[in-house]
Amino acid sequence: MERASAGEGAVRTKRYPDDIDPVLGYAPGRILTDELMDYRSEQAAEAVLLDRYRRYGLAGVHNVMMLVDNCRVPDDFSGPEYEERYLAGKLLEERLDRLAKRHLGGGDGFRAMAFNRTTAANLTVVLALARRRSVVPYLVVPYRKPWLKGHGHPSIPRAVELARARCEIVTTASEVAALLDRGDVSLIAVCASYRGILDEATLRATCQLGEARAVPVFVDDASGARLRTIGEGQPGAIELGADVVVTSTEKYGLDGPRAGLVVGRKPLMERIGAKAAVLGTEARPSVVAAIVRCLEAFTPERGHAMYAEWERRHRELYEEARGVFGDRVFWKGYGGVSLMVEDILEIAMERAGIAETPWAPVDISTAVALVLLRRYGFMTIPALHYPGASKSLMIHLANPSARVLTPKEIVSALDDAFTTVARIMRSREKLETVLFGPPDAAIPD
Repeated sequence: MERASAGEGAVRTKRYPDDIDPVLGYAPGRILTDELMDYRSEQAAEAVLLDRYRRYGLAGVHNVMMLVDNCRVPDDFSGPEYEERYLAGKLLEERLDRLAKRHLGGGDGFRAMAFNRTTAANLTVVLALARRRSVVPYLVVPYRKPWLKGHGHPSIPRAVELARARCEIVTTASEVAALLDRGDVSLIAVCASYRGILDEATLRATCQLGEARAVPVFVDDASGARLRTIGEGQPGAIELGADVVVTSTEKYGLDGPRAGLVVGRKPLMERIGAKAAVLGTEARPSVVAAIVRCLEAFTPERGHAMYAEWERRHRELYEEARGVFGDRVFWKGYGGVSLMVEDILEIAMERAGIAETPWAPVDISTAVALVLLRRYGFMTIPALHYPGASKSLMIHLANPSARVLTPKEIVSALDDAFTTVARIMRSREKLETVLFGPPDAAIPD
């Protein structure tokens, strides 16, 4: 397909594969063709990460993707009672419930539960609540590009498919109402924060629609439980009327394990808990203990102070990046500095002096990320996250290993990575060396 894009003050037409997958939110690659190839690239990236650590120690890696997986348990999680699986779970249950409701909302009619990943929580909730052959409206943020209506986290439509229901992407409360009028809606799913923040009025109206029609509303607030509330000043999802909400305990202010925390109405949580027991998606006691530890450490005051510091750092980085990448670079005080996947490809094409390429944006964005990892030790989502995750490049300065870098150092590394990929992008063999090669593979000239 053709894309008309502004670059260096002139309008250029570029041709590249852009058959957007509505679940992924980007075009499948021509090298990274499926989840298996994506996984192979991720495995290669992890091998590079380990090699850099062995050669340089922790100073050789920089987590610029904001995500953590801090599984440290609280000091009081010790003793033989916590080695008994069922007893340990019950000993932690009351603390988890209290802290989860403090964080996400909900009173006596709600119950909390921890899952071994947020994706596992999404899968379990949908399989428990979506009826076979029913419709599940999936409310997402409208996408800023005209060729994609909207896009949420892929785990929801994948779960709906496994439930043998039908997922309908919507971006407004009126579209949710229209689907409800047509009947056979068993669950309303909402992605409140992924490619942007869902506005409060739309989320509130959707929750009201669900309540009026007795259809449960499930809000995936993985990062939004803090982005929406602290970053945008919105109320929590349960306060707005959601029946079930999930958040990630490793994102945007929570220093916990890579796990999912769910709070929902007790009758719904009974069904969700039963499904989790069948699927094995519930978190084990040690993971729950780490969640308890991070929830105890988090307060709204601490969150606001953290976000203010991020805004200062990210503003400085944005100003530096804009000098090199112009209007293609975006930023949010709490979200960091980012380049969209299509823009990454177009920047590389401009530097390569080509107007047409066989590679999809995901191929080139992941190659840029692998150069950043191999040469500079930058840990980014396109390089290291699971198959199907966002392939846009986001630089976030939350973690200590990122904060040691200056804005000039970061932008210089980005600039070099784009130039390197532009130089090799005519060769599939050279790109594959970057994407799949061993840790000691030299980046081709």
